[in-house]
Amino acid sequence: MNILYFVILTVFALFLVWSGFMMFVNPEKVKRIIALAGSTLFINYAELITRLIIGISFVFVKTKYDFVYTYVGYFLIISALILMLVPIKKHNKFSVYASQKLKPIYLSFFAPISIIMGILIIYGIL
Repeated sequence: MNILYFVILTVFALFLVWSGFMMFVNPEKVKRIIALAGSTLFINYAELITRLIIGISFVFVKTKYDFVYTYVGYFLIISALILMLVPIKKHNKFSVYASQKLKPIYLSFFAPISIIMGILIIYGIL
C-alpha cells in the first residue's frame, strides 16, 4: 500500500512543479483555472476528493518526516471535509473572487514556492 501512497504523492509533487512553471509562463491561464474551482458539481467534488486522497496519502506514507507529512495530510483531509459542507455556489464565488484578486506578479512570487514544495515532497518520500 505504501507504493500507492508514494505514486499518489509523486504525481502530486510533479503537479506542483508543473503548476509553478505555469505560474511563470502563463499566469492568466492559472487565474482562469483557479476561478473554475467549485464551478460545477463534478469539478467541485473531483477537486475535493483529490485533495482528500492526497491528504490520506500524506498521512499513511512511510517517510523519515512522518510528523510533517502527517500534519500536512490531516490539514488536507480536514479542509476537504469542511469544503464538502460549503455550498458549491459559495465555493465558486470565493474562487472567482480570489482569482480576480491574483495579479500575475503574485503568481510569479508563489511559482518558486510551488516548485520547491514539489521537489521537497519527492525528496521526503525517497
